[in-house]
Amino acid sequence: MEAAAVEQTPILDLASDPPRTATWRETFENVIAPTMFGFLAGAGWQVYLSPHLTYGLPNPPQGGLLLMMLFSPLLHRWLTHHPQNRWKEYLGGIAALALPLLLIWSTGQGGFVCGGYLAVVVWIWVSTSWWRFNLPPFRLAFWHTLGVNIGALGGSLLSYNLIL
Repeated sequence: MEAAAVEQTPILDLASDPPRTATWRETFENVIAPTMFGFLAGAGWQVYLSPHLTYGLPNPPQGGLLLMMLFSPLLHRWLTHHPQNRWKEYLGGIAALALPLLLIWSTGQGGFVCGGYLAVVVWIWVSTSWWRFNLPPFRLAFWHTLGVNIGALGGSLLSYNLIL
């Protein structure tokens, strides 16, 4: 009698689906494209604008971040799958990280620690863990801003060493 009263609870087998990996499209949209945008912006800023700036500000990483804010509606359209009317949320995510980075990069050589090394470590961590989630535009912009920051630094250093 007691055995009939006990209900059988189905056991969920959560280990049956192995975790998927990021697709090439996800990798391109969230890692490669923002980094290449930053690389081209930083290299172009270093070659074409930096020689004409009296005080060296804004420097190439700052220029890449400023250009990202300027082109945020286009970047939102190209790099996210959200409706276009959410581009302001994307811009808010850019500004939340870009504005502190703009201040950090204005500190001179000290900016390499926070704006360079620490940003690379955080960007690698984000790039290896956030691809699993369906992120809102604000968080995608945060991820993309880290990529643009690192790309602009790399592009400016490479163009300075190879071209100038």
